[in-house]
Amino acid sequence: MGVINHILSFLTLKKSAQTSVLSKRWRILFAFSPTLDLLPYKNQMRRPRFLRFVERVLYVSGNSSIKKFSLSCCRKGYRTKLWLRDVLNRGGVLDLHLSLGVADADLPGEIFTCKTLVELKLTGFCINELPDDASLPALKKLFLNSVQFHSLPHVCAFAKLLSACPVLEELVLVDLRWDLWKWSRSLSSPSLRKLTIRHRQFRGVNMSDFGSITIDTPSVTHLDYEDLVPSSYLVVNLNSLVEANLDLVVTVDHGWNSRLAREGDNITCNPTDLFKGMRNVQIMNLLSPESSEIFYLFRGAIPVFEKLFHLSITTELTACWSGLVFLLNHCPNLETLTIKGPFHYDSSDSVCDCLSGYSFLLSCHLKVVKITEYEGTTGELLQLKHILEKLSRLELLEVSIWGTGDLKFQTAKDLLMLPRASSKCKIQVIN
Repeated sequence: MGVINHILSFLTLKKSAQTSVLSKRWRILFAFSPTLDLLPYKNQMRRPRFLRFVERVLYVSGNSSIKKFSLSCCRKGYRTKLWLRDVLNRGGVLDLHLSLGVADADLPGEIFTCKTLVELKLTGFCINELPDDASLPALKKLFLNSVQFHSLPHVCAFAKLLSACPVLEELVLVDLRWDLWKWSRSLSSPSLRKLTIRHRQFRGVNMSDFGSITIDTPSVTHLDYEDLVPSSYLVVNLNSLVEANLDLVVTVDHGWNSRLAREGDNITCNPTDLFKGMRNVQIMNLLSPESSEIFYLFRGAIPVFEKLFHLSITTELTACWSGLVFLLNHCPNLETLTIKGPFHYDSSDSVCDCLSGYSFLLSCHLKVVKITEYEGTTGELLQLKHILEKLSRLELLEVSIWGTGDLKFQTAKDLLMLPRASSKCKIQVIN
C-alpha cells in the first residue's frame, strides 16, 4: 500500500478519489495521501456536498500526517476552524494554503504556533491579533493575498507575524491595501531574501493619511515592487539588493490620476530614501513608463548606482526618456541597457527634446543595447543613428524588428548601414 500511496500523492484529490472504484481495498486509500488539495470549482464552494466531502476525507484519514493541506471555500465559523485544528494537531504539516473567501474569517491560533510549517499562503483574511506565543520557526515562505491587518492598540499584528518567523526567506504581498491597514507601517525582517509587494488596484485609493513606511530588510537580494509611492520612506535598508523590478506610481493629490505625473502637479509622495536604500542594486528593471518618469521628477535625489550593470526600461511611444537621461548619468558602470516597448521619438523626422544633444551618452560605458520593438520608421532610425554615434564602447546592438517580408528586410538593411562610434560594435537583428 505504501507504493500505491506514493503514486496517489502525484494526483489531484479528485483524481485520487476516483481510483476508489477500482478496488474495495482502495475505497478510502485516497484520504491517506500526504497532500490534500481541497480546492473546488467556484460554484461548489458553498455547497453542502463539498463540505461533507471535506469532513469525510478528514474523518477517514484518522490521525495520518498531512504534509500539504490546501483549502478553499466560502465559509467561516467553528466548522472550518475544527478542520484546520484537526490537520495541524496531527503534526508534520509543511505547506498550508487557505482561502475561505470571507474577509473576517477567524483563523485558529494554532496556525501561528506550528513548528513544522515551511510555507504558508493566506488569501482574503483580516488578521487582528496573534497568540502571545506565536512562533513559526521553520517558515521560509509567506504568501499574503488580499490580507489586511487591523492591529490592537500598541500591538502590530503584522510586525508580530514577521518577528515570529526567524528564518523567513520569501515574503509575497499581493493586492494589499496599505491605506486600509492598521499597523506600525514597518516591514522588518533580518532573514528575508526575496520581497514581493504587488498592489494593482489604484483607483479610489487615498494615501493622505498613510504617512511614511519603513522597509528594513538588509538581506533581501530580490525585490519586486509594484505600488503607489507613499509620502516618504522613514527607513530603507536594502543593502544586499541584487535585482529590483519596479513598477512605481507617483501620487498626485494623494491618489492616482490615471496619467503620467508632470512637473507642476501637486505631487504628494517622495521616493528619495527608497532610491538611496537601493544604491547597491546590480540589475534594475523599470516595468512601466511611470517608473522611469520618477527618476526625472526626483532627479535631484538620484544616488550614484555604483554596482548597477544592467538596466531595463519599459516605454510607450509618447513617453519621453527624460528620466533615463538622468538615471544614466548616475550609473558609471552600466554595461547593458534593454529598451522594452515602442522606440520613442518626437516625429517622423526628428528626435525628442528629452534626448537633445545626446551629450549624456558620451560618458556612458554601455557595451550592449537591446531594443525589443523596432518598426524602422524614419524617426526611429534617426534616434538610433544619434545613439550609435555617441556610444564609443558599444560592442553589440541587438534589435528585434516588427514587420514582415520585404519591409523587414529593408529595415534590417538600413540598420546595418548606420555609422558607429565603436569599431567593435556589431548589429544583430532578431526575427
